[in-house]
Amino acid sequence: MVPLSLPSERASEARDRLRITLSRLYKLEQFDLFFAPSLHVARVLLSQLFLRQEQARNQTRYASHYPVTELNVLPAIPLMAGNITLIPHVDIPHGVVRTLSDCQQQGVTEASESFASMLHEKLINEAQLFVSRLDRHAELGSDIVLVALRTHDFSTLVRSELRLFEQGLALDSAIQQTLNRIDDEHWRPYNAAVVDRISLSTPLSLNSSHQPGLPFATFTLPTPLLASLKSTEELVLWPQQARMQINANVRGGGKKSVNMTHYLSKRLQNLLAQGYKSENGARADRRTGF
Repeated sequence: MVPLSLPSERASEARDRLRITLSRLYKLEQFDLFFAPSLHVARVLLSQLFLRQEQARNQTRYASHYPVTELNVLPAIPLMAGNITLIPHVDIPHGVVRTLSDCQQQGVTEASESFASMLHEKLINEAQLFVSRLDRHAELGSDIVLVALRTHDFSTLVRSELRLFEQGLALDSAIQQTLNRIDDEHWRPYNAAVVDRISLSTPLSLNSSHQPGLPFATFTLPTPLLASLKSTEELVLWPQQARMQINANVRGGGKKSVNMTHYLSKRLQNLLAQGYKSENGARADRRTGF
């Protein structure tokens, strides 16, 4: 755990400015926003918070210090030995969207693949609580994670304790870098890309397996072909699952989507053709002994 060191007044103002800005850009007015340096730290903080609250419910002496209503306004978050589980809203690498009710029944929603995408509206309309990296579709800092609690679903006590936890985290640099990124005139808050199902006949017969409407497509590939490809920001490889993910990114304001299916189909054909050449060249080298 990061040692407790309360932020300066200037740092507190920066955090509040970021909270207000994110609320406006991402329609989060119904949520209380908190920050953590990583998903791991966010999970630890929430685990500690909900464990403390669960213990408090079972202690009669606690009720003499806090109104009973403060203890009751807390959704049932599954706890295993004091640890919550982060349940991805979008299952990677299969490219399947879980229902938010399923996520919330199993743990806390991890929304990095839906926040600031065209799934964002569904997320903020249905989620009680979610955590999300801000570097995926929002293209903000990689050293900051958002924790969002729907205000009317959580007690003042819960939110106050989480704020105290947050104040002990060293976030000043990440907060300022995120604010600087938002102030960049070329930055846009959303990834507007959506991709339908893709079917290729050349250079091989290939059908995507992702759920349509996501900002990427996923495929199962033969192991030799997968080995001939290289991971990039655009292309993500999952060798153990023999799967590949190709990403689409179009910056926008969140109101209109941009269908990138045709572009990704052409891009994928080129990438796979290059992979086939590389694979065939390696086979020829093995046959000739080079």
